[in-house]
Amino acid sequence: MIRLFLIAVGALILAAGPVRADRADRALLGSAFSQAGIDAPKARAKAELLDEMIDKIAEVYVEPKDPHRLAEAAARAVRELKAPQSVDDAFKAAAAAVSADLDPHTAYLTPSDMDDMKTSFSGQFGGVGMELTMKEDQVVVVAPIDDTPAARAGIQVDERIVRVDGQPVAGLSLTQVVSRIRGRVGTSVTLGMKRADGALRDVVLRREIIHLQAVKGRMEGSDVAYIRITQFAGGTAQTLKTTLQDLERSAGGRLKGVILDMRRNPGGLLDQAIAVADLFLGDVPIVQTTGRRAEDRQIYSGRSGEIVAGLPMVVLIDGGSASASEIVAGALKDHRRAVLVGQKSFGKGSVQTVMPLSEGGMRVTTSRYLRPSTQTVDKVGITPDIVTEPAENGDPQLDRALKVVRGQ
Repeated sequence: MIRLFLIAVGALILAAGPVRADRADRALLGSAFSQAGIDAPKARAKAELLDEMIDKIAEVYVEPKDPHRLAEAAARAVRELKAPQSVDDAFKAAAAAVSADLDPHTAYLTPSDMDDMKTSFSGQFGGVGMELTMKEDQVVVVAPIDDTPAARAGIQVDERIVRVDGQPVAGLSLTQVVSRIRGRVGTSVTLGMKRADGALRDVVLRREIIHLQAVKGRMEGSDVAYIRITQFAGGTAQTLKTTLQDLERSAGGRLKGVILDMRRNPGGLLDQAIAVADLFLGDVPIVQTTGRRAEDRQIYSGRSGEIVAGLPMVVLIDGGSASASEIVAGALKDHRRAVLVGQKSFGKGSVQTVMPLSEGGMRVTTSRYLRPSTQTVDKVGITPDIVTEPAENGDPQLDRALKVVRGQ
């Protein structure tokens, strides 16, 4: 299993064997597929896969869920389809009905989805380059990824996707919308976008291989190290450490402060968020997770000690800073290690675990997290110490951060 913060996505642990649902639920699901005009062997196979999904949810979901109710919702969704239906379409409808009773981040993952997720966290994948979530039954942009088709097209945090290639997305699950946006590298997709002010526009994006450089660093003048983290992928903490140490050496003893830019960073791996915070905090609590299972109720603390002890530090956040970014920002704020500058963060305080199934897998919300101060983040976000709005010209948020670290 992979534990992550989505949209995305930490530590590898072994999956327990499936716990089987009762015979009545399996019969109910099988009967629904048969009523949809699907032949018995295929109906039985998909009913078994749904059964497996529901068992996983009943076992690990962050809140107790009645498996019988989930099975009934899945069966009802299949029965409401007009027969005959393909087995895949019937299964998608049933899986979407199960997810609808949970949260936007819990969903079935096809074998292709599983492969895409593994690839994305290795630092290279195909797509248009943006993190999405569901808010009030609408598909919302958490953040475009730097130097991708979405970012170059000017797609903004909090824009809504209302159409994909001319087809409305109302009523579709997040997974269904994402699957429509994905496609062969080199092809194009047209997205109907709705801005926060209600303005509508069509954006044509050409799918490409997305190369992620999770950490970028430079000197601002001769005295401030600026480091941008675009995503918490594998190795992010080590790369950050090396980058900061290189900048410190290049400053030749003149380094006055550090700016950590996590604007438009949609999150990533739990272990990397903890490791990044650890670089600046040491042996103090970083994040606490709460859930039903003992393994989902943990307090994670730092161990390594500070690498730039005593230097002033500013963290830049905005509405696209989510999940893993909020863990780091919250820990640095609560321990008074950094001043937060920018805008209120996104507010995704839940943890997903990716669990393999007999066919594909599923992403399940298994816990929620709290800051060291025990404040919640989910649907709340983190308010910066200094609120600074962005501008079309220049970067007033970075300018304000530079003044803070320089004591101006």
